[in-house]
Amino acid sequence: MKVGFYSQLTAEERDSLQGLLTTRRVPRGAALFRQGDLPEGLFLIVTGSLKLVQSSCHGRDVIMELLFPGDFCGALCTAECTPYSLSAVCLEEVEAGFVQRARFHEAALRHPGLLLKATAVCREKMQLQREMAVGLAVESADQRAARALLNLAARLGQMHPCGLRLRLPLDRQGFAEMIGTTTETAIRIFSRFRRKGYLIESADGTMTLPDLQVLQALTQTDATEWLEQFRNSQVSSH
Repeated sequence: MKVGFYSQLTAEERDSLQGLLTTRRVPRGAALFRQGDLPEGLFLIVTGSLKLVQSSCHGRDVIMELLFPGDFCGALCTAECTPYSLSAVCLEEVEAGFVQRARFHEAALRHPGLLLKATAVCREKMQLQREMAVGLAVESADQRAARALLNLAARLGQMHPCGLRLRLPLDRQGFAEMIGTTTETAIRIFSRFRRKGYLIESADGTMTLPDLQVLQALTQTDATEWLEQFRNSQVSSH
């Protein structure tokens, strides 16, 4: 799970893209774009965080991904001129750099690495979203919760002597949307995880995961692979 598209660019590619960016500030709860809209261009997150939400015909929302500073959204739709398949909704006030579709194409012609790297990251994100969709169908709610916590830890966590510490950007309702369950079930899962020692919540709003291998075992995936993802994410975010 590589993060921070901007950090993967060469200095020349960053300078080219930086010169095209215009700033957009979007308040908490508003959307950069909505599912089904035609793409205006590419967004690069400067500050704040947002959720990519898939809405069903029954009005149910599922969070497919969270984005943080250094991430981008809309690149693949911008390149292919296809409607957005997700809505990008701000979890807090977001400052985003915006590049118009035509100008991004012009920059990509001068610097092919821009489009190649954006497309590669998009494919990785799509694979992650497919895995989440499969998980909704075949995994238990506890397994999905453990996987979501590990994915968030890879993006936001910092190692401490007592475990990996992070601050969740979602409330219980938002976390429920991320794992495809009800808010009440998410509350019960957190209570159960606290009781079993899988996580420790502090008064300052932070969470500590004292034993990553326990969560990894719950997801039934390889711990070595996740630790490598964590190391990559920490390098990419600096």
